Amino acid sequence: MTTEILTSLNTIRLNNFENNYSHSEITNYIRDLYADITVSPCPFTNAELAELDSNHELLVYLPAKLSMNELCERFGIKANINFGHETMIKNVMLNEDQWFITSAQKTPELIYKTGVAAKRIYEDEGLHGMDFRRYLAFAATFKYKFGVFPDQTYWTFLLSGSYDRSGVSIIGFDSQGVLNHHGWMKNFKAKFLGSRYVVIAPRVEILPETENLSRARRERPGTLGKEADTE
Repeated sequence: MTTEILTSLNTIRLNNFENNYSHSEITNYIRDLYADITVSPCPFTNAELAELDSNHELLVYLPAKLSMNELCERFGIKANINFGHETMIKNVMLNEDQWFITSAQKTPELIYKTGVAAKRIYEDEGLHGMDFRRYLAFAATFKYKFGVFPDQTYWTFLLSGSYDRSGVSIIGFDSQGVLNHHGWMKNFKAKFLGSRYVVIAPRVEILPETENLSRARRERPGTLGKEADTE
């Protein structure tokens, strides 16, 4: 197959994923990234998926139990970490398949805000942060859709999980396309450092009783979209 045909097919694939969040297209995207795996049902409704592009958001799937090293190998991501000797990066939800929504912007938000401030903002809105595994799945999905990796100029806090006991990870791609990770301080802020949110579905599965539950949204404080509430 010629390079021109491959490029054309790749463009068609990217455009389909960008403009069509049908379940068949989602399944194709997952199999392109993860090969032939068993995929958990998506807990986001068709209405929630239909609005993603207009909201500049991205749907991401992360299968359970895949390690950071396995994810990098699958996605062809080079990193500055020796995963075989890395023991201080802690991830969350290792044993569950994860569907989540996040920003489709090329750069992070909340620039020049500390990790502490950004986490508080997200928690007030019912949102979560990235951890290392979520970030890898996000970066691969972003490249699948847009053809480039995100955060090539900026760094972003990983506000879920942890680094060591009280630290936080910051992460981003350098000019050579290598993923760089550093353990840092949660109260640090800089004009090249921001954060990224994660939306977890407000339901475990789509049922008549759960379909109309509201998902969490950026810049909408309150209890809507949170996993639990009190009256």
